[in-house]
Amino acid sequence: MHPVTTVPRPRPDLAGWLLAAARRWHAAEDPEAAVRAVLDDVATLLPPDASVALTLLGTGRRPVAPQGDTGPAAGLDAVQVGRGQGPLLAALAGTPAGSGDLGRDLRWPLLAGAAAAAGVRAATCLPLDTGAEVIGALSVYATGAGPGADRATLVPVAGQVALALHTVRRTTNLVVALDSRDLIGQAKGVLMERYRITADTAFGILVRASQDTHRKVRDVAALVTETGETPRPVSAGGDGRAPGGP
Repeated sequence: MHPVTTVPRPRPDLAGWLLAAARRWHAAEDPEAAVRAVLDDVATLLPPDASVALTLLGTGRRPVAPQGDTGPAAGLDAVQVGRGQGPLLAALAGTPAGSGDLGRDLRWPLLAGAAAAAGVRAATCLPLDTGAEVIGALSVYATGAGPGADRATLVPVAGQVALALHTVRRTTNLVVALDSRDLIGQAKGVLMERYRITADTAFGILVRASQDTHRKVRDVAALVTETGETPRPVSAGGDGRAPGGP
């Protein structure tokens, strides 16, 4: 009998793959779509026994809910966020981290049980570093006895993911800001015409209404432009009239 030989899985053309993938990520219409595109694409690079997750940093640089493919990756990211321990936390702080045997790794004892329950053996967690800031982390977990994810492949991928998500997030925020500016301008115009007041006074009314009602200025402006109603309270008497107005 001839010995059985295992044909190694061919490595992808990383340069070509990454160029095409990065174009898709940058073209996403919003951050959520970009995250989904990243997860779908990165999953095609991984061995069959691996899964991928993204955990991004939100307000106050606190991790938001991890998102992942159909494997256990997002669940293990969530466990680490909840317990404050694991390679993910190191990656979110800017340091690549990982383990070839999470169940026996003494650095993160609180993670061992969860990893064993999920059948996960190895982990690779990389910071999503734009060069100016870390915006999150890319995590890959392996369940089989194989070599796991190729870290040399994942490092440039994580760098491009960071740049793409940062760009899409900034673009989305800019569009929202421009829309808000236009909406606030329209609301100021309504108040200026109604009360014969200056633009600064009209804006002051919107700001005070925002503070009094605990709503965003944009939401108050939307009410004014959509209904024609003056936000309340806008004066000490709470009568809905602009100070000094008729």
